[in-house]
Amino acid sequence: MAKTKVKTAYFCQSCGSQHPKWQGQCSVCKEWNTVVEEVVQKEVVKVWSKNESKHKVKALKVADISIENEERIQTDNIELDRVLGGGIVPGAIILLGGEPGIGKSTLMLQLALSLRNCKTLYVSGEESGSQIKLRAERLDALSDKLLICSEICIEGIIKWIDKVKPDVLVLDSVQTFYTEDLQSAPGSIGQVREVAFKIFQEITK
Repeated sequence: MAKTKVKTAYFCQSCGSQHPKWQGQCSVCKEWNTVVEEVVQKEVVKVWSKNESKHKVKALKVADISIENEERIQTDNIELDRVLGGGIVPGAIILLGGEPGIGKSTLMLQLALSLRNCKTLYVSGEESGSQIKLRAERLDALSDKLLICSEICIEGIIKWIDKVKPDVLVLDSVQTFYTEDLQSAPGSIGQVREVAFKIFQEITK
């Protein structure tokens, strides 16, 4: 038997501080009308019966844990591979940050186009497919392995992930996406946190 529990909290959209209840002014950053209620957790609580098998995860001694060398995905960018410790680790989540206009989207498109042995899904919340293709043509690099999708709802993106089953997923950029579970605007602290968590759940399931 399963029960659904929903927990909410109040967060300041300016500084991200959490408050036990709604208030007109954030007590941390002193901004007005920035505190909104957000869903913190929507979980299904599983009630186990005696007939069900128990969880089989075991705690291991650190000395007994075997270390396997992960086979990394190499890119054409030597410096990027060096920063990533030798390439992209399968299953890893990498966040690229920086000021607007410094070339994050161009770098990510170059990366996606360089992975010719991997099926890559590039999801853009800021540009259309035709705009991305024009940028790819300016880079003089097109690839049949790169799939472009323009979507901002994370639930819709997850459906595309399940359909395409890409080796590499690029989200450009995370502050443009939103989840239907929250009422706050895309780009808010709660939305960014929940979107990142949903993607993490999707790629690790």
